Amino acid sequence: MGKVEGCAACAKYLLIVFNIIFFLVGAGLLAVGLWVLLSPYKIDILAVLDNSIITTGVYFIIALGAFIFIVGFLGCCGACCESKLLLVLYFIIVLIVFLAQIAICAAVVAFKDEVDDFITNQLNETIDEYESLDSENTFSVGWNAIQLVLKCCGHSGYQDWADSAWAGTETYTIDGQTVTLEFPVTCCKVDDPYAIVNGDYPDPLNVTACVMEKDSNFLNEGGCYESLQDYVIDQAIYVGAVGIGLTVFEIFCMIFALCVCRGISKAADVV
Repeated sequence: MGKVEGCAACAKYLLIVFNIIFFLVGAGLLAVGLWVLLSPYKIDILAVLDNSIITTGVYFIIALGAFIFIVGFLGCCGACCESKLLLVLYFIIVLIVFLAQIAICAAVVAFKDEVDDFITNQLNETIDEYESLDSENTFSVGWNAIQLVLKCCGHSGYQDWADSAWAGTETYTIDGQTVTLEFPVTCCKVDDPYAIVNGDYPDPLNVTACVMEKDSNFLNEGGCYESLQDYVIDQAIYVGAVGIGLTVFEIFCMIFALCVCRGISKAADVV
C-alpha cells in the first residue's frame, strides 16, 4: 500500500498532533477525577444537593477521561498506521461525541428552570440534615464547606437556619460565655476559606461581631443559592469558551480523518 501524499499527508500529521492533545486532555481528566475521588471533602460539598447523579459525577469525569484517552490513542494509531478501518471508527466515535455535546447543551437550556427548582428544593431539604461544626455527617461537612468556600450562609440568608431542624441545638464559646448559635460559625467570614481543603476549619475573623452582633463586615449574609448562581455565571464564559473550542477541535479532527481516508484510497488506487 502506498503512502499518502500532498494534502492528505499534511492532514495525517495534523491529525496526529490533534490527537496527542486529545490524549493529554483525557489523561488530565483522569487525573482530576482521581484527585477528586481521593479527596472526600470535594464530594461532600456536592452532598448538600443530595442527588446520586451529582454526587457520583466524579466517576463520570473518570470515565470521560478514559474514553477521550482511548479515542486519542485510536486517532493516533489510525493516522500513523494509515488504517482506513481505524480512521472510520475514529470518525464515527468523534461524530457521536459531537452530536451528544449538542444534545446536552440543548437539554441544559431547555431544562434550566427545572434545574433551578431542583437546586432550591435540595438546599432547603438538606439544611435539615445539618448537625454541627464538628460532625462528620456528610451534609454537615458539605454545608460547612460550601458556606466557607462560596462565602454564603443558608439557602437565601442566615435567617434560614432559624427554621431548620438544627436551630437551637449547637453552642459555641465566645469570650468564656457559652452561646446558642443562630447559624453555624462557618457563616462567618474567615481569612482563608480554602484552608478547609487541608481538612481544617479556619477561625472566624471576629466571631463576636459575627455571631453576637451579626455585623455584615464579619458575617456572610448572602444565601448559598445566589452564590452558586454567581459562581456558575462567572465560570460560564470559561466553560463556554472551552466547549466552543472543543467543538471546533472535533470538527477539524473529523475533517482530517476524512482527508487521510481519501488519501489512503487514492494511494491504493495508484498502487
